[in-house]
Amino acid sequence: MGEKGVLPGSKLFFHTPSNFAKKALYYPCSGGTYILSDVYETKRNHFEQYLLIHIIKGKMEIHYNEHVFIAGENSFVFLNCNKPHLYKTLKDTEHNWIHFKGNATDEYYDLLFEKNGCVFSLNNNWEAPKCLNRIISMMENERVEEHEASVMIHRILCELEKASNLTINSIEETVRNAVAYIETHYSEELNLSDIANYVRLSPYHFSRVFKKHTNFTPHQYLINYRVNHAKGLLFTSNLTVNEIAFKCGFNSVSHFVTTFKNQTNLSPKKYRDYMFTKKS
Repeated sequence: MGEKGVLPGSKLFFHTPSNFAKKALYYPCSGGTYILSDVYETKRNHFEQYLLIHIIKGKMEIHYNEHVFIAGENSFVFLNCNKPHLYKTLKDTEHNWIHFKGNATDEYYDLLFEKNGCVFSLNNNWEAPKCLNRIISMMENERVEEHEASVMIHRILCELEKASNLTINSIEETVRNAVAYIETHYSEELNLSDIANYVRLSPYHFSRVFKKHTNFTPHQYLINYRVNHAKGLLFTSNLTVNEIAFKCGFNSVSHFVTTFKNQTNLSPKKYRDYMFTKKS
C-alpha cells in the first residue's frame, strides 16, 4: 500500500452501495485491517463519510473539534470525517476499520460525541468488534448483504451508546477511583490521559464526569491536593521550599512558588513564617 506507515499484511476493501442502501440503510464504503508503524498519520479537512476503528493493539491519538483523544487497546473510535480531523499512531498499532454512511449517522454521532467524545472503551464487550469483523469479511468476499451490514453498523452504534452510559453508582465509583489515583500519585508527573486511562474513560468524557461531581477539573484537583500537602509540610517539617516543591510533584521551584502564591496569596516562605507566628 502507498500510505506512509501502512505495513505489509494490511488489507483494504471497497463496496459500492445500491441506490436503495443509499436512501434507506447504513452502508459500508471501504474498510479493512491495517498493520501500522508509529509514523502513520491521516489528516483531512473534509471527507463525506464516517469512520469506525477497533484498535486491536497499540495506541492512537485523535484530534477532533479542538480536543485530543487517546485510544488504546480494545477501544473503538467513532469519527465524523465531514469535519477537520487527524488521527495518528503513537506506537505500532493494528486495527480494523470501516468508512460508512447512512441518513441518521450525523444525529447518532452528535448524541454519542456529546456523551463520550469519539473514543469508547469496550472492556470485555466483543459485540461491536464482532459486527465490524463481519462487515469487513463481507467486503473481502465481495458479497455484502446490505441489510445485514446495515444492522451490524446499527448494532455497533448501539453498543457504543451503551458503553457511554455509566450508571450513577459507576460514575461515583469512577470519580472515587480517580481521586484515589491522584492522591496516591500526586508526587509524580501526572497528566489527564494517565488518570483517564486508569479509570478506562476517554479524557474528554472523564473530564466532564469528574468536574460535574467534584466542581474541579482533574488538573485543578491535582494542583489543590499538591498545594494542601505542601502546606502541611511547610507547617510540620523542616524541609526546604525546594525539597517540598519536588516532593509534592511540582516540576520546578518557580512553578511551585507561583502556584502556591496564586492559591494562598502568600509565598511558601511567608506562609511558613505566618503559620509559625500563629502557632506561637
